[in-house]
Amino acid sequence: MATIRVSREGGQMIDEIEWKAEELDIVERPNGPAMAAIIAAGIGALILGILTTLNEASTDVHDFLEIDKDVGPLSGKTLFAVIGYLVAWAVLAPLLWRRSISWNTGLIITGLLLVGGFVGTFPKFFELFASE
Repeated sequence: MATIRVSREGGQMIDEIEWKAEELDIVERPNGPAMAAIIAAGIGALILGILTTLNEASTDVHDFLEIDKDVGPLSGKTLFAVIGYLVAWAVLAPLLWRRSISWNTGLIITGLLLVGGFVGTFPKFFELFASE
């Protein structure tokens, strides 16, 4: 809080500002909904990696994922990854609604899911499962 005093000394105006520190009532909100979205993004990435690998391993999966013939199986992989993200978010958000999750824990979980997704989309990995 600031208090401003104006006084006149020797014909001059002197302004004084006095600052007082006060305690703030900081209300910490739970980070569960945000953490649900972050973890769900990792789940979506993992689904994309799994579908990419399955696409190479099976011609049936390849044909199933070909939703748009011009785009190929990428259309199905991305569609199902986004649906997986939305479903994971819809499930996790109510579960974590009023909770606070450690940022370290949430980011480690998300990081592991992202690594799994990246590995699944890495050509040297998914080509190991290619059907001849």
